[in-house]
Amino acid sequence: MPTIPKSIARSMTNISWCDFSGNAWAGCTRIIANSGGRSGCEICYAATFSENRLGLAWGAGQSRRRFSGFAKRMKRLNRLARETGLPFSVFSLSLGDYLDPEVAPELRAEMIETVEACQNLTWLLLTHRPHLATSLLPAAWRSSPPANVWPGVTVDHPLHGRRWHQHTAFWGHTGRAWVSAEPLAASLAALDLSAASVTIYGGASGTSDPSWEFNPQWVAEAVDRYGEDRVFFKQYGDFRNGQRIGKKAAGRALDGKLYDHTPWPRHRELL
Repeated sequence: MPTIPKSIARSMTNISWCDFSGNAWAGCTRIIANSGGRSGCEICYAATFSENRLGLAWGAGQSRRRFSGFAKRMKRLNRLARETGLPFSVFSLSLGDYLDPEVAPELRAEMIETVEACQNLTWLLLTHRPHLATSLLPAAWRSSPPANVWPGVTVDHPLHGRRWHQHTAFWGHTGRAWVSAEPLAASLAALDLSAASVTIYGGASGTSDPSWEFNPQWVAEAVDRYGEDRVFFKQYGDFRNGQRIGKKAAGRALDGKLYDHTPWPRHRELL
């Protein structure tokens, strides 16, 4: 079994569907839900964290804060991945959106350069803004994106299903496109997500609003339709059975079973 330095292991993320998170910057602007829908941006954990912990204002016209150690940290992790043969999965960004149009071009360029340089890592890039991929990503990525990039899109309500079609217009040919349905506000049964490599379902945390309680039937529908290996159930969230008990107590088992498969490698047991 490879030896993982404690300094690396301690920086593992608590996000169960990946090994690490990597942020080139922090900051974003909330997206307003389509009429009749709901947006997870209403209760964004990253906004709360950034405002409370970093003192960083969140929203349109606000600055995005660059993390100067991002590239260095990722390249160190890349070297370890090469030495151990373990292509650690890295979620980016957990504190922003890599297709945020308000990000300074040089920040996104630095991130793209780091992704391309760190070929031994598995990059999980997630956005709410798939329609901007063509204008904000390198032209070469459309026809031949890096083989170690798994692109995801957030679909938190069925009325935002167009995001999936916009996403696959750029990434569909890779077979690696995936969906983050977290925090999910309603059933996605009306959408065809059969082309998604995986859909990650999760309930809301960090909110006292009971209307965000997750319905486990939403996961059951997906398992029946797409199969167990296309569904990842991250958590119920803070509410369960009408009570706010916290996400840890609520758990992530559905009828006693975990849906824990991802198409990309994870090495959390070593970390």
